[in-house]
Amino acid sequence: MTDSFRYPLKQAIEPAAVLIPHALGLLLRDACVVLFFLIHLQVFVSVPIKLNGGPLPGLGFVWASGSILGLGLALTKPLRTAAIALGVFPFVALCLWAYVSSTWTANPVDTLRASTFMTCSFIGACAIAAHLSWEEILARLTLSLGSLMILSVGLAIAVPSIGQMTDILQGAWSGVWGEKQAMGMYAALLILASLALALSNRKYWPCLFLVPLSLVAIIGTTGKTAILMSFMGIAVLSVGWLVQKDLRVAIATLWTTIVVGCVAIYALTQGKELVFRLLGRTPDFTGRTEVWREVAYVADKRPMTGYGFHAVWEDQTSTAGPYQWIADGTGFFPQNAHSSWLDVTLQLGLPGLVLLAACMAIALIATLVRLRNGGPGALFAVSALATLMMISFTESILMSSMDMPWMLVMLIAAKSMQELLFPTSIPMPRPFPNRGYVHGRRDIAPFPPKRPFPR
Repeated sequence: MTDSFRYPLKQAIEPAAVLIPHALGLLLRDACVVLFFLIHLQVFVSVPIKLNGGPLPGLGFVWASGSILGLGLALTKPLRTAAIALGVFPFVALCLWAYVSSTWTANPVDTLRASTFMTCSFIGACAIAAHLSWEEILARLTLSLGSLMILSVGLAIAVPSIGQMTDILQGAWSGVWGEKQAMGMYAALLILASLALALSNRKYWPCLFLVPLSLVAIIGTTGKTAILMSFMGIAVLSVGWLVQKDLRVAIATLWTTIVVGCVAIYALTQGKELVFRLLGRTPDFTGRTEVWREVAYVADKRPMTGYGFHAVWEDQTSTAGPYQWIADGTGFFPQNAHSSWLDVTLQLGLPGLVLLAACMAIALIATLVRLRNGGPGALFAVSALATLMMISFTESILMSSMDMPWMLVMLIAAKSMQELLFPTSIPMPRPFPNRGYVHGRRDIAPFPPKRPFPR
């Protein structure tokens, strides 16, 4: 009798010795990914600030922890992470240009710190793309966003002093975040992630309850931007889902989308007043045009270099800084440029604007190339990217140090490029070692002996 059948306990212990460390490693990796997402959702910063009523010392440890997590995930697969990062080289160039801006900024320490955090965020996004499939990414993203959205809705209803805004826009839901815009934006992204996850595997159908919950959250925020994001995201996801069907359906869908898009553009250009009235907006975008005018004027003073990454809005006390010029021109104190593209031009000049456009272009091209055969992951990628690009013209969500929208753009670009560069599926580690072939006579037959045919 061979050792395998003589010692059944040994046969059971050997696979367990390999399987248990493997399972613990996967659990640790997933915990790091979820924590990485939560840090970029800024919940560990916004909640203490809301409870304290103002900033607290030591919150920079949160960003340092996110940087360590991103680097740690990359070190487990360094070659694949580096290959993906080189595939989306405009993001690498943008990070390097942010570092270079520290040579002419008025606050080099803040610029270097913010550039380091953004670089670590980019490395972490590439590492997640190297480790996980789209289904796994969507599952962990839905877990992070869904848990925070449930908590936010509960706080807004049960504890209004924490879950609702109390200073400006009193009564609007903000949840665990400091502003209603953040809660509305993440609720819209949660709708897209939940739908794509349910399409990827039927076992995730229970997560569809997050869709009506997110709609309730969007209504509670009273934000028009989140409603537009939801409608546009669902429309793009639906069009992508039809494109992934039969080729004839895909062609008909594309032509219908082109016609509807042209009609929508014509209606928006001819009936702007009616559109603003329906959206409850003013033609000046709630005072944004004043900010845009002053930001563009200040940016023209340094068109090629800008004023340095994270060196404008963080320095609101210096009388000689560019922020005071913007505040004097607008008559109030804006917290950002309310436009990602103008914000980047103000901080990094025309080269930074060109690099940002290249980053968004490569992300969009990679997602569109993968749309036909990319499955639900490609549906989420193209719909989320479309919604983020839409609001990037009225909100400063791109090119940030460690924030979820910009990290999500980098993750979408990295994962789409990973599928183009390495089209095979991500290999999963074998839970059991390969066993050698047993030569010689077998003492026990692999199958029970056949019963004799009755005569």
